[in-house]
Amino acid sequence: MKVRYTATARDEIADIISYIGRDNPRAAARVASAIETAITLLSRHPRIGRVMHESGLRGKLVGRFPYRIFYMVTDEELIIRNVRSTLRLPPWERQITEIDP
Repeated sequence: MKVRYTATARDEIADIISYIGRDNPRAAARVASAIETAITLLSRHPRIGRVMHESGLRGKLVGRFPYRIFYMVTDEELIIRNVRSTLRLPPWERQITEIDP
């Protein structure tokens, strides 16, 4: 399944890795790898995450880390909408930017 990211999701991933990397580059690499692994799993099994919102938005935790991937599934695509700490507001309470082509 084709995977696409919103600009918001790309920015959130970069922010997470940058924030962690300031104090612990090895931990940042582990988190980046866990996010990548979770997205690969979702691309193979897109309905594995639970429905988090009435819009059909789904969520999948990132391994043992306190992050959740929020995504939508269409017939052809997995759209990664957000990747954020489980301590932050859910994405449906914030507006996102457009999907990258």
